[in-house]
Amino acid sequence: MKILLLDNASLTPVTNDFCMYKATGEFALELKKQGGNVTVFGQIVPSKNNVSSFKLIASGLNVIGIRRRKNKLLSYFFLYLRAIPEIIKADFIYIFYPSSFKYVAVLCWLMRKPYGLYIRGEKAIQSKSSRWIYKKAFVIFTVTNYFTNLVQRLTNKNTAHTIRPMISLTEKDIAWERKYPNSRKDHYNILFLARIDADKGIKELLQAIKLLKEKGFSFTLTVVGDGAYLPQATKLVQLLGISDVVSIRGRVLDPFLIKNYYLDADLYILPTYHEGFPRTLYEAMIFGCPIITTFVGGIPGIMIDKFNCIGIEPKSVDSIVAGVEFAIKNHEQTSIYAINGMATVSKIVDSNRATHAEHLFSILKEGVGNAK
Repeated sequence: MKILLLDNASLTPVTNDFCMYKATGEFALELKKQGGNVTVFGQIVPSKNNVSSFKLIASGLNVIGIRRRKNKLLSYFFLYLRAIPEIIKADFIYIFYPSSFKYVAVLCWLMRKPYGLYIRGEKAIQSKSSRWIYKKAFVIFTVTNYFTNLVQRLTNKNTAHTIRPMISLTEKDIAWERKYPNSRKDHYNILFLARIDADKGIKELLQAIKLLKEKGFSFTLTVVGDGAYLPQATKLVQLLGISDVVSIRGRVLDPFLIKNYYLDADLYILPTYHEGFPRTLYEAMIFGCPIITTFVGGIPGIMIDKFNCIGIEPKSVDSIVAGVEFAIKNHEQTSIYAINGMATVSKIVDSNRATHAEHLFSILKEGVGNAK
């Protein structure tokens, strides 16, 4: 079965290869192992702050990319034009959604080619065009039940499914043995582990750290990740005078090191502006780290304020300060939230559930031929 995969992130050129996000690349490779002839299609964009690490050609996957031009509209015109022959050759087209490739779905419909959607973000999720695209899709997968239920309501069809998270961790990795302090600690380790982009709320977090420092709290903020906003974040740390309490570690890929960041942290904080459902919240719950997060996108489908996390408002420095203060002053309650988080995630990452690739391919084998 020929599967055309259109990710909503660009392809990063490296020596004789192209890279994409690790989880997406592993998904494509698993589809291939299931029996699919997978071609990854996308826009080629060089990047100095490369957060992509999965090499496609080295993994035996087909790659078709068009280099980004200075004129954005012209770039997408040629991308859509180049996609047409690949759509014709494919048996099934899988579109990561929302993205600039959303109207590939219209081309698929015109050419009577079955397509599917993987909804992992909230942008324009209820727009008129999105509703039409949902209704014409052969199958839809989403990152949380929140999105799945929404799509079911919008389409009145049972074509939407919630994936098992695209992470390698399962219920066997949950840190049930983790111990929590019986009394307030003298010093707190706060962790921000995410892509370093402005819309992850890093600017507001650093401003909140300055206020928390002025209030006399003893803590260290460890920032782990890479991204376009990293240089600005580094400068902001100096400008705010908080370099003594902020440690920027940069990009970390080693799973063992990532695990220990969570285990060593007293709080994990994610003040993001918008999301599907972030991998890092799954990781924080698995490793029993108390969580402070905004409730955007698909996050409220799993996270519950004052049950498995502390909820904060997006783009609000004061809300971050209040969330951290509450966590420090109510350490016993915060520990209970973390334990509840482990119970929450245990069902979601159950290794008996089919993976995203397994689930998708099983549906394709059952009926994609009849959808043409």
